[in-house]
Amino acid sequence: MSNSVTSASAASFADVVLALLVDKYEAPAETTSVDTDFESIGFDSLILVEVAVDLSRQYGVEVADDELQEAGTALGVAELLVAKGAAA
Repeated sequence: MSNSVTSASAASFADVVLALLVDKYEAPAETTSVDTDFESIGFDSLILVEVAVDLSRQYGVEVADDELQEAGTALGVAELLVAKGAAA
């Protein structure tokens, strides 16, 4: 897969992850972007467990909360989803 396709896929996933964080988990829309660190918006490990379950169900790939913590941002999670072969 070329880097431009990977980047486009990650950007698409990043927008979806960001929407999930804002719409379902009430991250502040005005200060949350794809590069915003989860800690800075107050997301603790319990919220990340819920996000991991949602993403696993939505994309059919196993996503662990510790992987989300390591990814740190919506863009990092998007790159993780692409690496796991999730389809946008």
